[in-house]
Amino acid sequence: MKHPQRLLTPFLALCLFLGIFSTARAGSNLWTFLPIKPLFSPLLADPREPLIGVMGYTNQSRYEGEVGSFVEFLRYTPADGSQWGWGIFGSGFILLDEDGATFPMRDGDWYAGMYLSEKSGNFSERVEFEHESSHLGDSLQGIVLPLFVSRENFNLALSYSDPRLFRLYARIGSWVNMAPTGDPFFYSIGGELYSPSFGSDKTDLRFYTSLDLTYKGETPNTFNKTWQLGLRAGMEPQGGRAVRLALIYYDGNSEFGQFYQQPDSHWAVGVFFDF
Repeated sequence: MKHPQRLLTPFLALCLFLGIFSTARAGSNLWTFLPIKPLFSPLLADPREPLIGVMGYTNQSRYEGEVGSFVEFLRYTPADGSQWGWGIFGSGFILLDEDGATFPMRDGDWYAGMYLSEKSGNFSERVEFEHESSHLGDSLQGIVLPLFVSRENFNLALSYSDPRLFRLYARIGSWVNMAPTGDPFFYSIGGELYSPSFGSDKTDLRFYTSLDLTYKGETPNTFNKTWQLGLRAGMEPQGGRAVRLALIYYDGNSEFGQFYQQPDSHWAVGVFFDF
């Protein structure tokens, strides 16, 4: 059996490391280890932002499910009052369609990546390296020829917001190692608008609407449009954990990789969980 001191030493070193990054101050600088929320707030209307939710189409028997999140490892606040964050993200999207009394999967898309973000006052930015892969659902195996979809992109998102009232953003990026091949350029613009809160001292209830317009070079002459109108019920005033109930309209080409060149227009009702 190893000497107890040999076991204790690495444990103490780990505790010291975590303690330094969770509370350490160097002058007026602050390092935070594993902050609760990401510095750059997720874009609500972006249909491929890592979130948690489920949607049911209203014009057909079809469902979408999404499980995704950001994990911020480190946050640095220098003396000038700006903030910097570094972390990873991942998400999975599935499309279910009706087949008699069952709802088999038609498509599954998976995303993972790393990001660096910065915030100064009402302005914030996020730079990402993102990987995407898409897989044909079991229900279409042998019926539809699957596409090989595997690629990476670099993208930059810029945001200006007052969290109590509105948010405006723009995003630009380019795919690399792209399969299927095509024009790698893409960009999007969008925004969020919030009503005044009508909750209690411990809740934050707001109506909101959001819009995202995305252009993809691989499907030219098409803007993918995503609009939401909903109610956000927060656990604390002006932020924190919340549940959103939304009416959603989507029009453009499919966001699912196996069908990315096929038109898709639908209404849906969705429930989302913000953490």
